[in-house]
Amino acid sequence: MLIAKPCTSMKGIIVTPQERYDADLEDLCECMARKGYRIKRVSRFLALLKGKYDVTVFPSGKIIVRDTSDKEEALKIANDIYECLKSYRVM
Repeated sequence: MLIAKPCTSMKGIIVTPQERYDADLEDLCECMARKGYRIKRVSRFLALLKGKYDVTVFPSGKIIVRDTSDKEEALKIANDIYECLKSYRVM
């Protein structure tokens, strides 16, 4: 289950999974590139571009979709990313 809330400091939606993740962001880049995301930066987080949206992915599975207040659109992007993150779920 995903929880999507508006960000309080900028225009964006924060998506938090109930599951725990420990993602290897370098490895995640390959899957995201195949899905059409542009990789901006890999550091303590993964910065992506998808269309007009800036997306930040944290190793914990938290995702921030910037430049939108549309929860449905943010969840659509998040679900796309979680398809690549599923192998990093911590049991």
